Amino acid sequence: MPKSVIIVGGSIAGLLHGIYLKRHGANVIILEQDPNPRRSSHNAGICFGPSVQEFLRLYNDTGIQACQPAVGTRLTFRQNLYWRDTGIVRHLTSWGVLYRILRANFDGLASDAVTIPPPARAGDGQCSYLPGQRVTSVQKTSDGVVVGYLGEDGKERCSVADLVIGADGLHSTVRGLLNAPVVKEYSGYVSWRGTVCEAKVSPETARYFQDRTVLSLLKRTYIVCYIIPPDSGSFAPGTRLINWVWYCNLSETPETNFAELLTDTNGHLHANTVPSGLVRAEIWKSHLAHMLPLIPGPFAELFTQTEQPFITKVNDALCSKATFFDGRVLLVGDALATFRPHFALATEQAARHCLGLARVWKGEITLQLWEREAVDHATKIWLGSRVMGAGLLRGWVEFLLLAWKYVVFFCKIKTRLE
Repeated sequence: MPKSVIIVGGSIAGLLHGIYLKRHGANVIILEQDPNPRRSSHNAGICFGPSVQEFLRLYNDTGIQACQPAVGTRLTFRQNLYWRDTGIVRHLTSWGVLYRILRANFDGLASDAVTIPPPARAGDGQCSYLPGQRVTSVQKTSDGVVVGYLGEDGKERCSVADLVIGADGLHSTVRGLLNAPVVKEYSGYVSWRGTVCEAKVSPETARYFQDRTVLSLLKRTYIVCYIIPPDSGSFAPGTRLINWVWYCNLSETPETNFAELLTDTNGHLHANTVPSGLVRAEIWKSHLAHMLPLIPGPFAELFTQTEQPFITKVNDALCSKATFFDGRVLLVGDALATFRPHFALATEQAARHCLGLARVWKGEITLQLWEREAVDHATKIWLGSRVMGAGLLRGWVEFLLLAWKYVVFFCKIKTRLE
């Protein structure tokens, strides 16, 4: 167990690892590039898997409800709103609620969701969460690993630790500084996202989406909708949000006006996401005018009631190495592998990495075995999410090619295990 740790990235993956290490006596510093001490959630939805649930069972002391299970999953096909109902249960919440719960456990941040943070446990290490810090260097020395970072005041600082964890997402600075081997690619489609309060839609539409995940399968486009709490953490009917994600093909060519789509109300061209509140009204209206006649009624009502949608390029990334500097630097979560979001497994992967490293620090497995398992699992989900995206959005040729790659990889893993 390391005694001092620097975690680069103060989102979900960084906080999960920070809490575990703090609970086991390590002194932890989280360096977050975003200058906002309470990061904006944009009302994004996330899904809980078994690793997330296990982590919260062990280390969440807030007593706050973190998620709400959907009673099932409904599939719609074109205009058939009740095409299939399945028993697939997803545990759903918002990024903002989980972030606030984790911050309350890590550094005692009070928020509208957690008004009274829990006290530290006996044996907890010291911790600090530093926003507005941009990491500029990561170097191994005889004393440990030195991290250089630039603060909002323009001053360069450095700190040394036994262990450095890169948990800084798709565009990981740590991964870049390490020259880690990575495959990074635009998928060929974008996601439009937004939320609508249950109270703003008709009773019929609210009932249709109530307590279930709904997938609307259309021609080379599809929509996912589910209920999430607002950042205040309320799960009371009528106060919750109907979260939607709409995947649409869009190639990076002049003919598609790709640059126009990613140019915000201030004329700034974004590389990946135009945030909520900055999407130009004419872009959203034009998209709706073109697509709305194809959209079933309840979904169309959500789109027309959404005041501040946002748009994101769907990218993915896969790094084939998770440990560096003889195990003194690790990549976890989206910094190791970012999936196309069809399986909603990003948070689950981060928790899985954390619980796996717990086994390393307890002496149950080696770091090399953890790395191999983490990379193999990431590759499997990375390929699988590509297959699903191709099947729903891209067509048969791309789907079959990616499905073949998935089968080949699966056979390699099976052969190695045998």
